[in-house]
Amino acid sequence: MHKIQNTPKIVTIIGLALEGLAAFSAILSAIFIPLLFNSEFFLSDLGEMTSEELEFFDIMISWMTSIMIVFAVLFTIMFTINIILFTKLIRGKFTEEQAKKVYLYQAIWGGISILLNTVTGILYLVSGVQGYSGHVDKIDTREGI
Repeated sequence: MHKIQNTPKIVTIIGLALEGLAAFSAILSAIFIPLLFNSEFFLSDLGEMTSEELEFFDIMISWMTSIMIVFAVLFTIMFTINIILFTKLIRGKFTEEQAKKVYLYQAIWGGISILLNTVTGILYLVSGVQGYSGHVDKIDTREGI
């Protein structure tokens, strides 16, 4: 069974936490954007808009809500997949060959997610490349201390 080194392990855990936060934030945004913009408090400030501007505003809020729903679904699905794979990787449930494939997936997903969540993407890239290349953490210690 494969034992993950401490550096990729810590970086992966931080990446998972940030990815979970991104999924949670996207879900909250998808819920609260329509609630905020359809509230009486917000609508009372729109009195000076023409009917065409109000119609355009409604279309934009609908589009923004749809985009946030798509992001929420995408982030939630990817977070679920990653939490399952990376938790098994951290716990040493994979053979060396399987772990190498998970590291490759992690590096590829890191490259893709750099466009959506830069910090998480960089963390996954670092962890995936270190794990795939077989990087071993070296700690300089003197014996007898």
